[in-house]
Amino acid sequence: MKDYLKIAGKTAIITGSGRGIGRGIAVALASYGVRVMVSDINDETGNQVKEEILAAGGQAEYCHCDICKVEEIRHLVAETVKSFGTVDILVNNGGGGEPPCDFDTITEERWEHYIRFNLSSAFFMIQEVFPFMKEQRSGKIVNISSGYAIGGGDQCAHYASAKAGVIGLTTSIAKEGAPYGINVNVIPVPTTDTPGLREADFELVADEIPLIPLGRIAVPEDIANTVLFLVSEAADYVTGQIVAPNGGKRMLV
Repeated sequence: MKDYLKIAGKTAIITGSGRGIGRGIAVALASYGVRVMVSDINDETGNQVKEEILAAGGQAEYCHCDICKVEEIRHLVAETVKSFGTVDILVNNGGGGEPPCDFDTITEERWEHYIRFNLSSAFFMIQEVFPFMKEQRSGKIVNISSGYAIGGGDQCAHYASAKAGVIGLTTSIAKEGAPYGINVNVIPVPTTDTPGLREADFELVADEIPLIPLGRIAVPEDIANTVLFLVSEAADYVTGQIVAPNGGKRMLV
């Protein structure tokens, strides 16, 4: 049988992969033979994902990383190269927002934190893996943005702005990476059924489902399946693109 993805033996870093969408991506990549560096700020959940992958017969290591700190980003990449020899795939999944708040109540400190958490972290992660990808003249980078980056979001101006910046970052780096065989794409994730969503306010989902043509919200596997395609050889001619698995809620043309 033909191998459509051709990613077995590749090495991937997935930030924020201790649970939710990041965990789903890590487990999916490992199931196709990718050597996964699980990374999170929560060592307990991060190590649980590592052990889950190992128990299923995959290859994985875990490295603590606060993506708001450049020195920890550098340590993460160094540990990945030490463990697996290089970096073929980077998924910038780490990031997040906070409960809704009016834009005129957002302090300078909160603004700067969420820009750093969601945008600057992705920039510095890419900057750190880029030399390895350039040297081997290949690499796949997938940045996780948000539907709010495209359509705006109620009471989350700092988060939406940062995630919109991730789209601009993606297209810019895609142009610089193309001569070296480096593909860079972005997924603006929709509302997704994760532990974080359930902890926040799962009741909000009921209001959103009627707006989704396919009739349900996303699950982590939906995002992971999109990542699988984008990091595979099947997507070698795809770069600088916004790929939006959102059940048809936002149809990009």
